[in-house]
Formats: sequence, structure tokens, C-alpha cells
Amino acid sequence: MDTLTRFELRKIIKRKSFLLAVLILLVLLVFVTMINIFSERMPQAAERTATGLGAIRLEKQYDLQHAGALDAKKIAGAIERYHNVRGNPDNMDPKSKVITDEAFAKYEIKDFLILNLIRTAFSPLNEYNHYILDDLTPSDAVHFYDKRTEKVKEYLNMDYTYGNYSAQDKSYFLKLNEKISTPFKLNYKSGWENVLNNASGMILVISFVMCICIAPIFAGEYQSGADAVILSSRYGRSKLIYAKLKASILFTTGLYSLSILSYILITLGVYGWEGWNSNLQILSLLAPFPMTVLEACLWTVVIGYLGCLMMMSITLVLSSRLKSPFPVMIWSIVILFGSMFIPYSKSSRTMNHFIQLLPNKIMDGYDAITHYEVYHLFGHILPRHFVVVGVAFIVTVLLLPVAYRGFKKHQVA
Repeated sequence: MDTLTRFELRKIIKRKSFLLAVLILLVLLVFVTMINIFSERMPQAAERTATGLGAIRLEKQYDLQHAGALDAKKIAGAIERYHNVRGNPDNMDPKSKVITDEAFAKYEIKDFLILNLIRTAFSPLNEYNHYILDDLTPSDAVHFYDKRTEKVKEYLNMDYTYGNYSAQDKSYFLKLNEKISTPFKLNYKSGWENVLNNASGMILVISFVMCICIAPIFAGEYQSGADAVILSSRYGRSKLIYAKLKASILFTTGLYSLSILSYILITLGVYGWEGWNSNLQILSLLAPFPMTVLEACLWTVVIGYLGCLMMMSITLVLSSRLKSPFPVMIWSIVILFGSMFIPYSKSSRTMNHFIQLLPNKIMDGYDAITHYEVYHLFGHILPRHFVVVGVAFIVTVLLLPVAYRGFKKHQVA
């Protein structure tokens, strides 16, 4: 790292906004972790309920008993145990005809991981029928993967007000689904599930914090009057601007890496690392891509990083044009969070594709890899997560020279 870049990076870190940013991230990490822990509940025998870390340990104990291939034998066993428990009058409430809390905690909760997947597979599309198991027998276990395929086809063949899938789109997704290995690898999954479900929110906060810290990079010089000295110096319109851009990239990379790594390590430290090599479909049954849970997490992290770089480049452009950091922060926040309030179109799939490329949406990598969206570019079909990666990278590369020229051509008053 050259001296100028190190100097600019030190300026960013020494600002009060950086200390505030670190405080916000630390508070958020603690808050999210504590909320997740306190929200955990697991019924036990004798009408007791395990909570917090105790519930997490109990769920892990039950789910690890099912680790391995989710084959017909394992599915049939879960269905058979379900009927055996409910076929015993001692386990059923005589008035409501539903399973007692004691029997549920003693027997059925141990199979919840598998039973939940069975209910999802055999329920009608876009529904979750909790009692669908009452109509199933162990012999239906062999149809589990066929039912999933049927739901995928039904989803692709539905009529949508914003436009239906083309024959080419359907063929693309069906071929993708054929590449998904079966039987699924099953394992305890709560750690990775929490990481992925909360990742988009964490990445948004990281991006927000980054915008606050990067906003003064050029605008701060205008506000303090230092622009007159900088731009009249030997390297003020060349090397110093490069140093500011490099420092911004290094800061964003460091902030994102430390924050997202801390978030993942803390979450997995609480819940456990197991399940990293399970099929993505264990978390989202109809997800179209042949990925493991770990691969889905890596895609989510990479997409989030490129989304942060894109927001960094937008903030740098604003900072090079506006006269003080405060309006830069305001506009960056509006751009970052404004897309949250833009509803998806009910009449145009093309418009929805555009909305998915807005900053707030582009950072949600987990959503991109669990939904059925493709873009048609130059005669090729590209899945949404490929497109958002490309768009974020291209926007970043195009806007950095704009920020450079914005400060270089600034006329000192």
C-alpha cells in the first residue's frame, strides 16, 4: 500500500463516523444474536419447554439423528412413526382429537425436520398443509422426489399477471432441477439457515455504515476548504484521487469482510456448523440450483460484497459532486433503502427484473438463488444471481472514473 493510500485510509478510520459505524455494527450483531437465541423454543416432556441455548442443543440432538441420505426408507420410517404415535389413544386428546403436548414433545418433535419436508413436498403448491400426513402411508415415501418435481412443473406452468415463463425458461429450469442430486443430504441446519435468512439485512446495514464512512471522502474536502490546497498541489488531480478511490475500496472490503465474517462465525458458534454439505433444497425445497448450503452461503456473501462495492461507487460519485458530506449521506441512504418501497409490478416481468437490480434487491443473494428468475441477454439465458453479480461489478467499474473526474474537474470557488 502506497503512502497516499495509507494516509487516506487512516483519515477514514479516524473520523467519528467510523467509530459510530463500528458501534452500530457491534450493537446489531449482539441484538440479532440475542433475539435469535431468546426466540428459540423446544417442547419437552412433562409439559416443560426448553428455551434459548437449551432449545438449540435439543434441536441439534434430534436432527443429527437423521443425518445422512434422505431416502425412501428414512421418509417411510418418519411417516410410520407419525401414524403409530397418533394411532395410540393415549397420545391423543379425547376432546380435540389432536395429539397431546406430552406426546408431541416425547415423540413427534424428534422427527420434525423430516416431517416438515414431507408436508412441504406433498402439500398443494403455495400451501402448507400441516395435516397432509394423515392422508399418507409409508408406501408414499417413494413419491417424495416425484412430488417435488410435480410442484416445480406446476409452478413453472402457472399463469402470472406479470407474464408467464416461456418454453425456453421452463426447459432451462427443468434441466437445472434434473442436476440436483438425490436423495438429498440431510443434516441439522439451523445454523446455516439463520445465517442465510438474516444475511440480506446484515449486508444492508454494512452497506449503510459504509456509506456514512465514505461520504466525506471528497465532500469533506469541499466543506473544510482543503480542496483548494489539494487540487493546486502537484498530485492533487491525479495520484491523490487514485489514493482516495483505493482507500475507499480497501475500507469497504475490510469493513464488509470483518462484519460478515463476525456475523457468520457468531451465528454458527451459537447454533453449530453442521449441515454445510447438505443440499440447498433442505432449506428451500423448490430451490432450482444444484448447490450445497455452503455454496449458497458463499454466493450470498459474494453478491453482498459486490452490492456494497456498487453502493460505495455511487456514494463516491455523490461525494465528488455535492458540497458537504451530509447530503451525500442522505442521498446514499435514499438510494440504498428507497427500493424497499418500490413494489413489484403485477403486469410486467421485465419491470420486475429491473427492480431486482436496484441496490436494496441486488444484495439479497439468497433470494436470487432460491427463486426462478432468469434474464435473456444476447441470446443466452442467465440466472438472476449471475446477472446481479455482473451488474454490480459493471456499475462499480463505470462509476469509479465518474467520481475521479468529478473531483478532478472541480472548480475551487
